[in-house]
Amino acid sequence: MIQDTSGPRPQAQGPSSELSTPPGPGALAHGPDQRTTAGPWLVGAALLCLGASAVMWVQTRAEIATLRGTVRTLASEVAALRRDPIVDVSGAPARGRADQVVTLIEFSDYECPFCIRHFTQTMPLIQKQYIDTGRIRYVFRDFPIDELHPAAIRAHEAARCALEQGKFWELHDRLFSAPGSHGDDALKTRAAEAGLAPNEFGSCLSSGRTLDAIRETGAIATGFGATGTPSFFIGRRDLTTNHVKIYQAITGAQSIDVFEKAIGVVESKRQ
Repeated sequence: MIQDTSGPRPQAQGPSSELSTPPGPGALAHGPDQRTTAGPWLVGAALLCLGASAVMWVQTRAEIATLRGTVRTLASEVAALRRDPIVDVSGAPARGRADQVVTLIEFSDYECPFCIRHFTQTMPLIQKQYIDTGRIRYVFRDFPIDELHPAAIRAHEAARCALEQGKFWELHDRLFSAPGSHGDDALKTRAAEAGLAPNEFGSCLSSGRTLDAIRETGAIATGFGATGTPSFFIGRRDLTTNHVKIYQAITGAQSIDVFEKAIGVVESKRQ
């Protein structure tokens, strides 16, 4: 589940108990001469202390007011984060029953080693136990991490080009591979193996027209707090709007047991 990781509210601090205070009556009055010579100095010092105390008190009151405003803002932000987020999966490549509301959304990077591990080890089990049996709808979304895998974006562009030809999954299943393995020639070879029309594919790949859509899906993932790949969100889909209300989140290449538990939680919910 997407979790609220905010800490405890900061506590407003009052004026310091160590502020200077004016001396009490007769504090230095030991005799007539002392009163005569020290009196004006003491009065001045007392006035200075009172002035300093007043300034510090005003400043502290202002700081308290600012702190309270900050706490209110943080409380609003935390409340917003606690609301169940919504993902629009309209037009996204999907597998499984079209009328199934329980939906697993994967945000992934074709060159990420953990994504490759998930694809080779856990995804076949999800396919067999949940997608092929009609228990979930599975949706794939792009989340290439440029800082780690700068060439991965080309694989995601290729997948989008395959989607235009109605052959997304045929190419998708050939794209998870090590960093640096997605040069244009290699992508064109895989596209041919997947049955794509070569001229149309090559034109699409060189145009860069799918880049904006890829970046948008990555922004959705980071907006939900995803900081790495693979990231998964599980929820219930409105069949009319194709919007998925998210109830569970999974980060990283996890075992099938983790997915079974999260999917079970979502299956038990009702919109």
